[in-house]
Amino acid sequence: MTTLRGLAIGFAGVLAMMTAPAMAAGYPDKPVEMVVAGNAGGGLDLTGRAMETALREAKLFPQTFVIKNVGGAGGNVARTQVNQKKGDGHVLYVESNRIYVNRIVGTTPLTHKDVTPIGRLITEYVAWVVRADSPFKSPQDIFDKLKQNPESVPFGVGTVPSNDQMNILRPVMASGIDPKKIKVVSFKSGGDLMIQLLGGHVPVISTGLSEAIEQVKAGKARVIAVSAPQPLPGDLAKVPTWRSLGIDVAILHWRGVFAPPGISKDVIAYWDKALGQMVKTDAWKQQLEKHGWFDAYADSATFRKDLDAEEKIYTEILTDLGMAKGLKK
Repeated sequence: MTTLRGLAIGFAGVLAMMTAPAMAAGYPDKPVEMVVAGNAGGGLDLTGRAMETALREAKLFPQTFVIKNVGGAGGNVARTQVNQKKGDGHVLYVESNRIYVNRIVGTTPLTHKDVTPIGRLITEYVAWVVRADSPFKSPQDIFDKLKQNPESVPFGVGTVPSNDQMNILRPVMASGIDPKKIKVVSFKSGGDLMIQLLGGHVPVISTGLSEAIEQVKAGKARVIAVSAPQPLPGDLAKVPTWRSLGIDVAILHWRGVFAPPGISKDVIAYWDKALGQMVKTDAWKQQLEKHGWFDAYADSATFRKDLDAEEKIYTEILTDLGMAKGLKK
């Protein structure tokens, strides 16, 4: 009986270990610190907590997370802290595309190559939004006017440089219009931006869909283009994407997970498997629906490749605009 009981306990232990992705040397053998490059309640914080919730509910992670919010300096403080934890596989870091943009504009020497990309998790998309009574019915109406006078249609954005800004400059460039002549006005936040639009102070804004959707539902604003690579489902199915308009531009307003530099290949493989399983679970899909996010999962290798490609695009555009101060020798 004792022998059978021991075998049963041992078998149960093996099954428990198989629930989470297997890993040599027992990783993770202690809680993992999750450094969030933003304040509690912000988008990055919500992403990290959604990941924690989904992994826990799906029983894919045998340890716990200790969430550490490190806001300030556009994510540079958090990035510096993570960069200094070289080789520590028990640290993760939640960030957005600021991870390479900040180096280009010169606010930090660190970029995505100074940490370890682990996985892209979610994305929002960026949209061109006009007032409900705007004479602009489509982006082509705006392009036609810009071709006559590039300064004739000012755009509002939350901040520069940003994906909001790129969602203006990249389609404009693809339409043969000089981006340096386009008027882009920066406001404090998405909320302030919508106030400026509804107040008639700017005719068009480029902003995250989540920042605009309530005013669209209320009938006060219209979305005339979205940066998604494919048409969106539901109420936004009829909104054109840039690609559907013949403009080869897609912009993911993504959030992802990184780790310190120099971590082992085993740790990277662990998270590739754990996150790859997580994004297929109902627990994760519920988090996407709850926050109005779209799935944008990419494993570590794909994420790294996409980061390199994005950095190249941003470098070219910001250099052309004279904003690439971090690249000057």
